[in-house]
Amino acid sequence: MKNQLIAIKIEKISKKYYLEKPRTLKSWFNALFSPYKRFTVLKDFSLTVKKGEFIMVRGANGCGKTTLLKLIAGITLPETGSIKTYGKVVPLIELGAGFNHELTGRENILINATVLGIDKKRLKKVIREIIDYSGLVEFIDTPLKRYSSGMISRLAFSIAVFSEPDILLLDEIFAVGDEQFLRKSLQTLEEFKKRGVSIVLCSHFDFKLKMIDRIIHIKPVN
Repeated sequence: MKNQLIAIKIEKISKKYYLEKPRTLKSWFNALFSPYKRFTVLKDFSLTVKKGEFIMVRGANGCGKTTLLKLIAGITLPETGSIKTYGKVVPLIELGAGFNHELTGRENILINATVLGIDKKRLKKVIREIIDYSGLVEFIDTPLKRYSSGMISRLAFSIAVFSEPDILLLDEIFAVGDEQFLRKSLQTLEEFKKRGVSIVLCSHFDFKLKMIDRIIHIKPVN
């Protein structure tokens, strides 16, 4: 497969976490030779995602779905193996991550959009569209701490929609929020797919979506 047709290339990655995380320099050093137990989340995992492909990763809680997305996004690094991505990666992994709950929805758009690579000139043009898409017009100048989890999810997804991703990573993003916004979001994902955006959706729910090209099942290693 030629590289211009590949969005994500994962080759035999493994990831472990400490069950009891070392918190000092001494404990980190001791952990190299000591009894700290480590939990293997992913082991020798490989996956190739083509451009414009919609992949759904399914598995029980704790099997490594979120870890996989974090590895693809570069938030954390694998202990072995390699990951290559081709294009702009936009992760929606942890609900509300990167948001300041003391600030308003509008202020969080300005901050989060910048983090996702929307330049100031373009943001000025699309901020109204982001707000309208979210359906939170009447709450947009309210502090985020007064938002429900569904409202935060809608705001996060709306910013991502206008960030022009090449690769979109979604983790249980549709587990919250209302049915109307879910339908609109799925329609947007279908439009993304037609434009060549690669989508990786992790969930323990069984979404019956025709646009999904492949379902990857992850099982706990231990």
